[in-house]
Amino acid sequence: MRIKDKTLLITGGTSGVGRALVDALAPINKAVVVIARDRKKLEELCAEYNNIHPYVCDLQVQTDVQKTVKVILSDHPKLSVVINNAGIQNIPMVHDNAFDFYSITNEIMINLAAPIWISALTIRHLIKSDEQAAYINIASGLAYYPKKQAAVYCATKAGLHNFTTGLRYQLEDTNINVHSVILPIVDTPMTTGRGRDKLSSREAAQQIVRGVQRNRQNIYVGKAKWLPLLLRISPWLVKTILKNA
Repeated sequence: MRIKDKTLLITGGTSGVGRALVDALAPINKAVVVIARDRKKLEELCAEYNNIHPYVCDLQVQTDVQKTVKVILSDHPKLSVVINNAGIQNIPMVHDNAFDFYSITNEIMINLAAPIWISALTIRHLIKSDEQAAYINIASGLAYYPKKQAAVYCATKAGLHNFTTGLRYQLEDTNINVHSVILPIVDTPMTTGRGRDKLSSREAAQQIVRGVQRNRQNIYVGKAKWLPLLLRISPWLVKTILKNA
C-alpha cells in the first residue's frame, strides 16, 4: 500500500515521531489531519504546510475524542489512513515519592484507550472507503518485555500491540490494513536525557512509511528489527536488555 494522495489522520503530530511523520507525509498527500493539545504548535504546523488540518483535542477525555472525530469525519469524508501516534511516558517508579497517582489514568487513556476509541469511531467509515485504508498504531519494543521504569507506559504499549493484532484479525477480509509499529528508543522530547545512540525521529518516520508500503504487519524500526530473531534465540537476553533500558 502506498501512502500517497490520501487523507490521513495523525495524533500527536506536533512533536517527535508524529511531527516527523507529518514532515514525511504532508508533501505527498492531499490532506493531513493532525490532532494535538497545543494550539500554538498546530498553528506553526499550518504555517509550514498548506494541507494541514488542525484539531485541538484532549485525548484522555472520551467525550472530547468523540466530538472531535465526528467533526473530522464530516470535514474529511475521504479519510482513509489513521495513525495513532500520541503517547506520554512517566518515569518515576510506582513506589517513588515522585510518582503521581493520577498519572496512571492519564497514561492509560492517551496511550491505549484513545487509539481504541479512535479506531472504533472511524472503522465503519474506513470500511466504506473506495480505496485501500489503514490503521498504523505506534507501539514499542517494550510491548514484549517491560523496563524497570515506566511500568504503566510499558503496559499500555503491550496492550496497544495486542489490540492491533486483534483488530487485524477482525479486518482481515476488508479493505483495511492494520500495522503495529515496534519502535526502539527514538530521539524525541519524551526521551530527552535518556539513552544513547538513539534513532532520529526522521529516520523512524521514513522506516515506518517504508514498512507500510511493503505491507509489513509488524513494522520493526531501527534496532527493534533484531527483536524477532532475539526472541527466538534468547528471550532471557531480550528481557534483560529491556529491563534496564
